[in-house]
Amino acid sequence: MSEQGAKRIIAVMNQTHDVGKTTVTANLGVILAEMGYRVLMLDLDPQSDLSRQFGVPETQPGMDALLSDNALASELLLPLTEHLSLIASGPELLLYEQQTPSAKLGMQLKQLLTSTIQADADIILIDCAALSGLLGTNAVLAATDMLIPVSAGHGALRGMIKMLPVLQRVSKLRAESLRLWLCLNRLPDGSDFAYQFGHLLTQYFPKRVLKTVIYDNESANRADYQSLANDLLLGRAD
Repeated sequence: MSEQGAKRIIAVMNQTHDVGKTTVTANLGVILAEMGYRVLMLDLDPQSDLSRQFGVPETQPGMDALLSDNALASELLLPLTEHLSLIASGPELLLYEQQTPSAKLGMQLKQLLTSTIQADADIILIDCAALSGLLGTNAVLAATDMLIPVSAGHGALRGMIKMLPVLQRVSKLRAESLRLWLCLNRLPDGSDFAYQFGHLLTQYFPKRVLKTVIYDNESANRADYQSLANDLLLGRAD
């Protein structure tokens, strides 16, 4: 690990539900940890899907305590494997978002990452809430990269397009540019529509669509996610 802190802080986000956002976050976390990186996953979504996926009870304090109570990150860290840890969302995370003044401009998470959390991680993966809220703003301002999983369908595409103007406004508050990546996820295996959809995205977002496609079938395995992880680390995109 670099003494400068986390090499990458990757916010995984989409405005639309059921695009596999949490599944992508969880699988990338496991694969990157197996590759030898020290990985910290932050569940910044009040739905707590990431925490639930790893068997964490909904009563477990986590990001809610870290953001609102100034709790120590070390007290909230849940070791999952030798190189993989998680900070759960916490039962009061939604209340934090509803009650925290927007005047803070969402800088709280970035400050926490700079001062405490990132010293113990090579890569931080943030499973995000919607960008329109304070939690989403926190994630964008803290991240070095944003990964948007996109499934084949007009709803998922509309959700992503709807998010982009908000992302542009929030990004203006950043000192450094944000690396934006799209991941084709849950695409119908072998269909012409899947190919056409992927081609359409590469036209609108050149050099931003990661090369690996995760298909919507039971054959998606560790090799697919390992390829996706390498795409993300190396910037392999069409």
